[in-house]
Amino acid sequence: MLDTLQDIRQRLLNGEYKNEEHVRLSLVARVVQELGWNIWSPTEVYTEFKATELEDNTRVDVALFAHNFAGDTIFIECKNVGRIGDDLAKVERQLRDYNRNHSALFTIITDGQHWRFYYALTAGEFAQKLFARLDLVQDDLTEAAEAMQRFLAREAIMSGAARHAAESYLLLSRKERVMKDLLPEAEKRITQPPFPSLPDALVALLAAKGLVVTRAEAVAFLAGDALPKPVGSVEPIAKPASPNKDDTPRVEGNKNSQQPVFYLKLWRGDITATAQWSDPQRTQLIVASGSTAALKATASLSKGYAALRQKLIEDGILVSDGNVLRFMQPVAFDNATQAGAVICGYSANGRTFWKDANGKILGDYVTS
Repeated sequence: MLDTLQDIRQRLLNGEYKNEEHVRLSLVARVVQELGWNIWSPTEVYTEFKATELEDNTRVDVALFAHNFAGDTIFIECKNVGRIGDDLAKVERQLRDYNRNHSALFTIITDGQHWRFYYALTAGEFAQKLFARLDLVQDDLTEAAEAMQRFLAREAIMSGAARHAAESYLLLSRKERVMKDLLPEAEKRITQPPFPSLPDALVALLAAKGLVVTRAEAVAFLAGDALPKPVGSVEPIAKPASPNKDDTPRVEGNKNSQQPVFYLKLWRGDITATAQWSDPQRTQLIVASGSTAALKATASLSKGYAALRQKLIEDGILVSDGNVLRFMQPVAFDNATQAGAVICGYSANGRTFWKDANGKILGDYVTS
């Protein structure tokens, strides 16, 4: 990979990539082939992919499919060299719309030199989903090659390692944003009993927001240094079972208090849900009484999930409570994805939407 990036850098400096097609065919295709993708298979490397069914003129420049059009999709939008900054907000909105109809794991914008990686499956504004940036002219190419392998190699996508790494990087970005927002409050706290240090005040404030930040991270932030990047390998994770769209979840309590507790929180509204597996075999995921769900489902929610949701409403189990629906008793779902879809009102990846109190995703509890 390093030799390929060195050659690409020289060609960029020589001005050999004259237009967007040069970037897509001579640069991006070369990179993804080096990373294990079969560019000769149109079912794996799909150019001009139509992600938005209702629009005839919009196409994703390159779509990568690791599992034959399954959820581990990568969208790559190509621009002419030096043009990535032209109306970036508009391009991000376009990519957001692509993901409404066909959710991709990652979405990438590149002009060949600059690469912007977005983790499309997380909540929030699309611009806040940015977790990595590369510059093939200015950056250390050894580090750039490692980043390409980490986030875009076919093997890393299929094993789940790329997703896990992206979530770790995105969490660092979120920590930095929240520390910046809370810094004025932290500065007030150090003047009041018990007079904590500024790093300790930041750690405490972020903990109150549900974010775990180490003192070392707080010190690095205050010094203007980058937070330490996550390291370490990730074990492959199993795919969730396909939801049974015909069966309504059974209502019951969870009698196994030894199971981990998971939380699903959405930034919009007051949507917070708590759940546990029903038993050590993870037969079902039980959403606790008092959990909340989106008041309305989106049109993109599958018919099966929409029917489950409507049945719970009709049975008085999901009840309107202000701007949310509230669970009036525990509900056992077949799997985390089914539960997430009913709660969010749209398709939700149960592996990544449910997290424990420390931010560890449910998928990491599942072994292959």
